[in-house]
Parts: sequence; C-alpha cells; structure tokens
Amino acid sequence: YLVNYRDRDGRSIQNDSNAVAQASLRRGLSRTEAGRFLISFYSWTKVDMFLDAWRSAGFRVVGHLVFRKAYSSKARFLKYQHEQAYLLAKSNPALPERPIADVIDMPYSGNKLHPNAEAHRGLLPLIESFSQAGSVVLDPFCGSGSTLVAAK
Repeated sequence: YLVNYRDRDGRSIQNDSNAVAQASLRRGLSRTEAGRFLISFYSWTKVDMFLDAWRSAGFRVVGHLVFRKAYSSKARFLKYQHEQAYLLAKSNPALPERPIADVIDMPYSGNKLHPNAEAHRGLLPLIESFSQAGSVVLDPFCGSGSTLVAAK
C-alpha cells in the first residue's frame, strides 16, 4: 500500500492512495482495545508515515519481523526477496507463551489472481502467538484472504 503497486502484468490495487490507506489505518487503529497486538506489513519507503499513524493511535513498536521469500517479487537496485512487518502493542499486553522467531520463511502462495498474496502458512505463527482462541483478528485490507484462512 502507498506505493502505487503494479504487478508484472500491469495490475494494480484499487484505492492504493495515501488518503484511503491513512483513513483506514486511523479508523482501525483507534478502535483497537488496549492490551492488544498489531502486526502491520509496510512499505519500507513509507515507514515514517506508518510509524506516525501507529504512534498517534497509541501503539508502540515491540518487535520487527522479516518474512524471507525464496523468490524475488521485483528487482531494481536489489532483488526484493523479503517482506517486513512491525509488531506493535497497545498498552501492555501479556508476553506470548511461546515467542516466535523474528525471521520467518514465507512460502510462495501460488495465488495467480492476487498480485502479492501471502501464504497463510507464513501468517499462522503470528496468529497463534499474538491472539487467543475466540479473539477477533482484523485485517483491514484483507487482500486475498490469507489472514482469514490462517485465523480460521
């Protein structure tokens, strides 16, 4: 988001604009209860905007995750072979019973219909570690539904 993304076939993401993303982010973050976690993928070129939004909604950075991919999604000065996300907390949630590694292998989803789908197997450790059975798992952009499958 916030990068005017286009995949190799020229497809783009509807409403990929600063105004839409910032408004969605503010609404969702402001409604999050104290004592909860937020895991947010972000564009490294826009990290300052994301950090400002998270902090203004009462979140603090408590970790950083790297999702290593065996394939390159794009190449410019470097081959892009990872995604990153911040682990944020609102107030003081309990520590996870079994902390996970901050580097996670992200298998290719095989989803040819969604330009940047994440494999649900890569998201499952996050849900298991930072939520409880019956908790609400919110994915405001939802994409290809990988988070929904992992949270099932």
